[in-house]
Amino acid sequence: VGPPLVGAAAPRRSVPLRTHDKEPRTSSERAAARGVVRVQRDLSGINFFPFLLCNVGTGCSILKVTSESQFERVSGTALGGGTFLGLCRRLTKAASFKEAMDMAEDGDARKVDMLVRDIYGEGEDRAGLQLPGDLTASFFARALSAEPKASDADLCKALVVMISQNLAQIAHLNAQVHGLRRVFFTGNFLRGNDLAMRTIVYTLQRMPRVVVHGELGRRKRDLLLPVGAEPTEAVFFRHEGYFGAIGAYLEQCRNCASAAEQGR
Repeated sequence: VGPPLVGAAAPRRSVPLRTHDKEPRTSSERAAARGVVRVQRDLSGINFFPFLLCNVGTGCSILKVTSESQFERVSGTALGGGTFLGLCRRLTKAASFKEAMDMAEDGDARKVDMLVRDIYGEGEDRAGLQLPGDLTASFFARALSAEPKASDADLCKALVVMISQNLAQIAHLNAQVHGLRRVFFTGNFLRGNDLAMRTIVYTLQRMPRVVVHGELGRRKRDLLLPVGAEPTEAVFFRHEGYFGAIGAYLEQCRNCASAAEQGR
């Protein structure tokens, strides 16, 4: 069995990636605009444990894995694939996950979300916060304005961005709390979901640069993430859809072995 891991945390730093930008239609255009390349990772020669496992299904559970047999659930969130599909069905004409994701590929989240530049303008200082202008200030806040109504595709795209950015932030904060850098993402919400994976990678890559500056902010930053520290790394599995079946199989094998030892 070949390496099961596909790392998607190798940004092309010369090309800015913005998760709210309208997506190009060709594969070459997508690669240039996204600024993220998918690379296969061989993790056999590194210190594999410990790491965080972020399992995104209907909701999300985050586990700290310290060995092949030792792990614990340390966090989680009610946001996940169930949130995405449920809202898509309520807000759009999408009836299935595939249909919603197909719509999202053609959407523009900027027609739904309010960005920092929408509030503070394009100036360098941005009211002293020094935040990137394309940073999300409020999800779905444009729905409050009298602007033209967003399309179903825009809503689906905005929902993917909203959930993925929140998942990335929660994973990043848990990695900081537990002193870890690598997070493995899995779960059916991410199965073939390039848009969500790109959003997670980009959000994690820029996390250290989004911490509030200023004297008080710098002291907090020094406690959480020293200046110059590498960003939290996102790693995705190539065959994540099989993990539940493999886990159930291994658990059954252990149960059968235990029963045999007890003579049952």
